[in-house]
Amino acid sequence: MWEKEQNAQQAQQGYYEEATQPIIDIGMVEEDAVNAYMARVFGWMFIGLLVTAFSTLAIIWGMDNSPAFQDLIWNTPMLFIGVVVVEFILVIAISARVTTMNPGTAKFMFMLYAVLNGLTFGFIAVLYASMFMDGLFTVALAFGITAVCFGVMAVIGMTTQTDLTRFSNLFIMGLVGLIIASLANVFFIGSMGFDFLIIIFGLFLFMGLTAYHANRIKLHYAQIALNPNAAQQMGLRVDQEGLASNLAISGALSLYLAFINMFWFILRLLARRN
Repeated sequence: MWEKEQNAQQAQQGYYEEATQPIIDIGMVEEDAVNAYMARVFGWMFIGLLVTAFSTLAIIWGMDNSPAFQDLIWNTPMLFIGVVVVEFILVIAISARVTTMNPGTAKFMFMLYAVLNGLTFGFIAVLYASMFMDGLFTVALAFGITAVCFGVMAVIGMTTQTDLTRFSNLFIMGLVGLIIASLANVFFIGSMGFDFLIIIFGLFLFMGLTAYHANRIKLHYAQIALNPNAAQQMGLRVDQEGLASNLAISGALSLYLAFINMFWFILRLLARRN
């Protein structure tokens, strides 16, 4: 009984793969089924990117055509901060409640996050356009480079025979180190050279995370396919199909975040030439 409760608690904390099946042979699952599930995950991820793109274009259009809206954006910094805080809360909520959330709620929260992220990127795009003569071209170029890098790393993550989830602690340490270094440079060091190193490190970190997440999503699907009673055995609040749906949304969010962060570092790298 205690072991069952411990497994359920681990699942709610995001450790579903370790709690249910320590050793997974992805080769036991039909390749067509795996590809269909991965297509489902990437489909949601690209839907999120499209929603973000339309939201970004809406912000750009509004600032170009409405002086009142432009004044609201430029003169209300708390609005931008509030949007970022809500985005952070949504990411935490989706990740923490992947095994308990209603699938419809998970989809809604993911779409809401994509819309809000479009608002922040709309502001960034307008800011770059006002700072540099080729600001919008730089944004578009950064997006194109990001798409290519993301595609290559996602394919690597899906096709490699290596279990990349074993490197999860290294990625966590890398993220913590990136945050600490970024804050230190902003508030204490203020070095352009150190900022360049942070950009390069962050770019390669999120390229690695793209491959990691693609690999991890395949293992998630293997757990569901090889153990169709996993949700019931662990006492989760969603059925097997709901669990698969929520894991697809959670996986899409992970890939979406990797793409967005990779885009941000590439954009910063391109902007340095100005």
